[in-house]
Amino acid sequence: MADTAAIEKVSIIVSKGFLEGVYPALIMANGARAEGIEADLFFTFFGLDAITKKRWNHIKLATVGNPGLHLPTLLGGLPGASDLITRYMERRMRKLDTLPFPSSSR
Repeated sequence: MADTAAIEKVSIIVSKGFLEGVYPALIMANGARAEGIEADLFFTFFGLDAITKKRWNHIKLATVGNPGLHLPTLLGGLPGASDLITRYMERRMRKLDTLPFPSSSR
């Protein structure tokens, strides 16, 4: 017999302080809340960039070691690569009418 108890609460861990580490956690928490599920976010040391005012507008997309970018590590390590890719992603998010991340307000 399957357990059909509804999920009432979720805890989401934010362990990365770059865009693709923070944004999914915020989207999942927002989705849970939309379904009436209580959502707690736990921020690890590196995830604290998401809630620290000093770092809030400086969260970028990680370019080195990010397999989702399909970008060679050497290119991701070039000066300015992270800024360029972050701006590109922000434009894509605006086109998709996705809520902007604070760095989008630059």
